[in-house]
Amino acid sequence: MSDESQEKNLAATEPSRAAAPDRVRCFVLTVSDTSTPATDAVGTRVAELLEKSGHIVICREIVSDTTTAIESTTRASVYHRDEPEAIIVIGGVGIGQQDITPEALLPLLTKEIPAFGDTLRQLTFAQSGASALQSRAFAGVLGRTLLFALPDEIATAQMALEKLILPELANLIREVRPERKK
Repeated sequence: MSDESQEKNLAATEPSRAAAPDRVRCFVLTVSDTSTPATDAVGTRVAELLEKSGHIVICREIVSDTTTAIESTTRASVYHRDEPEAIIVIGGVGIGQQDITPEALLPLLTKEIPAFGDTLRQLTFAQSGASALQSRAFAGVLGRTLLFALPDEIATAQMALEKLILPELANLIREVRPERKK
């Protein structure tokens, strides 16, 4: 795509972006059997980046690396408790035996956003090389809530936030919650 075509495409999306909300309510969920609130550096960094961008972190939790804990905490947050507009899940997206976040959460999604995981793997490959093959990061929509599942490496999580999630978060919320305006 030429630079001129890209500029026309961006200009065409500006009215819809202008209607997107300024602040998004976010839930940061760390999947770990070993992290504590004091040692959860990736969760802390994700929360800092969200807040620095003007979004609201309504809750942060750490759950054990079990399907039941991941699924029940996510469901409770979306349908009963916090009503976040976006959930950022950290951890459990590798290929190790204990990495079960995709198995716990993909069945809950009403829509997947495959470009997120694909693009994050491309960015990770450019930065770190072939280790990107181990990532099963993903994103999707759970009812009317966005869900992003990230690796628990601080550099990759930060890159995902800065290059993919933060630039598009408000616009994605406008898509899944069209009544949500500035």
